[in-house]
Amino acid sequence: MWDARTGQPVTGPLNQGMPVFSAQFSPDGRWIVTASHRYKARDAAKAAQGRREPVGTARVWNAQTGQQLSEFKLAGARLNGARFSPDGKRILTAAGDLPRVWDALTGQVIMPLGTDGQFSPDGNYIVTAAWDDTARLWDARTGQPFAQPLRHLAWVTSVQFSPNNQWIVTASKDKTARVWDRESGQLLAELLKHSGPVLSAGFSPDGRRVLTASAADGTARIWEITPSLARCPEWLLQLAEAVSGQVLNKKGTLEETKLDRAAVLDQIRQKLSAQSDNDDWVIWGRWFLADASTRTISPFSKITTPEYVENRIKENTTESLGEAERLAGRNTELLQRISEARSALEQINKPAGGGSAPKEN
Repeated sequence: MWDARTGQPVTGPLNQGMPVFSAQFSPDGRWIVTASHRYKARDAAKAAQGRREPVGTARVWNAQTGQQLSEFKLAGARLNGARFSPDGKRILTAAGDLPRVWDALTGQVIMPLGTDGQFSPDGNYIVTAAWDDTARLWDARTGQPFAQPLRHLAWVTSVQFSPNNQWIVTASKDKTARVWDRESGQLLAELLKHSGPVLSAGFSPDGRRVLTASAADGTARIWEITPSLARCPEWLLQLAEAVSGQVLNKKGTLEETKLDRAAVLDQIRQKLSAQSDNDDWVIWGRWFLADASTRTISPFSKITTPEYVENRIKENTTESLGEAERLAGRNTELLQRISEARSALEQINKPAGGGSAPKEN
């Protein structure tokens, strides 16, 4: 423990006696929970084979004195993290496929769950990330599952609730991050894609954006989230009908709309121009109806599409030039520059001697 202003130690070391993988203050700052694990051989035969059993330990400490208050151990578990509940009374330990919820003071198990996870902001739910390609939502009081599993196509590496408690973001080795509705389990967005496994994803403090990180492609990306469908504006369905040219009939099948599509779009533009600038749906609607070649790259961004395309051209990779070309639309000047940059990049990557790279038989 250190004084953040002076850099001087406040207590002696909180000695776990083994490598410490995480440490966190309780919400009121009175306690600290640490998580660690070490390995020991199960028996002589397995020790001779170099096979060792992990033993995980979490401890709760008094943040003022450094005195240990409680301890809980998990045999056979690599304890990588421990988190307090919002009320500070419970602790969720992350230990591969053996997570638990503990009483923070007694060290007694309240409920076993099944994977790494996080409490919701209100403390009523827990979301867990699993190696079986799913994330799961649980009632934090009873340990009972809530809604259906949130499914990916590969191991789920990270989970987090939004600050408003309405959404969950999951990251996965299937190269995507996905946003889900907490109450229904409905998938809201799955367009958060990297070119490699996504190792973590988290919401911004205002809940409008998601930050994702991928070690495989060496990038972190920021994504904007569409405003909540819980308060869908009345003009949104008209917009969808006017843009698509289709509408659901009473039989539940699509048919051609009878709307004057151009007139409806103009009416919506006029309506949005007269509404408050503080409404997220209004901001989104104005952005959607703006000129795609000159508008910002996303509804809440200040970077215009041409500026973003310029940045992607300067990045000068095959992937960035491909994205720049998709966004350039019919801008012949930008398309020409992208074509020249791609040709130059191909020349740089061409094998020495000017010939094609040899093919394997």
